[in-house]
Amino acid sequence: MSDHFGVIGFKAGSAEELAGLLATLPETGADPRACGPGYYYRWQSDAGPELWIHMQREAAAASTEDSEERLTIVGVTPFFSGEGRVTVRVMTLRQRPTDNAFEGAAFAEIEPGPKPHQCATVALFDLVDYACATDRQTPFIASAQIAAFPHDIAVFVDESAFNASQHGQDVKFAAKSFFASGLFAPLGDDPEGAPTYHDPDGPDFRAPAKAYLTGVIAKSETRRNSVTGQSFRWALINTLGGAMDVVASESQFRGDLRPGMIVQGEFWLCGRLTDEAVQLGLPGLL
Repeated sequence: MSDHFGVIGFKAGSAEELAGLLATLPETGADPRACGPGYYYRWQSDAGPELWIHMQREAAAASTEDSEERLTIVGVTPFFSGEGRVTVRVMTLRQRPTDNAFEGAAFAEIEPGPKPHQCATVALFDLVDYACATDRQTPFIASAQIAAFPHDIAVFVDESAFNASQHGQDVKFAAKSFFASGLFAPLGDDPEGAPTYHDPDGPDFRAPAKAYLTGVIAKSETRRNSVTGQSFRWALINTLGGAMDVVASESQFRGDLRPGMIVQGEFWLCGRLTDEAVQLGLPGLL
């Protein structure tokens, strides 16, 4: 399984080492964003890596006459700001029992039609700024930038090689395909457990924001994290319903990556809603 921090150049040998890396972040790249529980402290670099630090407002400080706001770091989410865009209809926003106040996911229809349930496929992706979106009334249409962090990944030189790799398989995938695998993840911590459907509208929602997807590379680059100097790979891929940004360590993407190559694997999805939402039933454009 991939380290989500390592694939954008924040590879560390331990939690303590990662904390040390975070302490070196230059303040010039920071962007504080207010939300209900406190602030997101968004650090970003020109190469695309971002870290969204969760700074929670202390309840005790809020109840005193002390004008100085006290904040506690309760988490951090890695992200990658890229070129991919996917039109989505966000059907519901959900938090899982393990999420803190800044974390949560969007269950969305991908490439939606004029009415709910008319779409190319569905997706579950974590929202890096979830606490900034909780006041939106669902369903709504938006444009999303989704970054895909690989857990398992394979690269094929072209579509012919990809099709040949599926010879003899009962289930074959198209070169542009997308399956929200996290919605069918086993219960508990056993990865070999029986697949179980996680209803996005159910009372005890625990699905991970994962997808098994296949896509065609449109462009790719080797990039360098400006803080650590570590290199990583980026590829813009066209998949079912839109374009997504794939990031991976150099060990995961061996050799050259060229337009027309096929990428397939299971990924953690983390995204942002980039445009103003358009409420369903109201005239307007994205």
